[in-house]
Amino acid sequence: MTTQVLVQEEVLVLVRMLPSGSVRPTSFVWRDQTRYVSDVGRQWEERVEGKSLRCFLIKAVDNSQYELRWDPAADRWMLHRAWLDNLV
Repeated sequence: MTTQVLVQEEVLVLVRMLPSGSVRPTSFVWRDQTRYVSDVGRQWEERVEGKSLRCFLIKAVDNSQYELRWDPAADRWMLHRAWLDNLV
């Protein structure tokens, strides 16, 4: 069973810079555990509290899904939401 969790925690993200100049997350550290990205899905921009954020819906190798948000002006990443399998 998959459970959606609102997280709102700052995370460290490793990205690949593509020749087009776009950013693609490849892994991130959340709660002292590295999560490796298997697929990057939908991407969009949102304005939150006057900041322009780049949002990424990603799937990790453990099949959990996450929404990462990047503030390019501050170069800060937040884990906004998580859809976790087998959450006990």
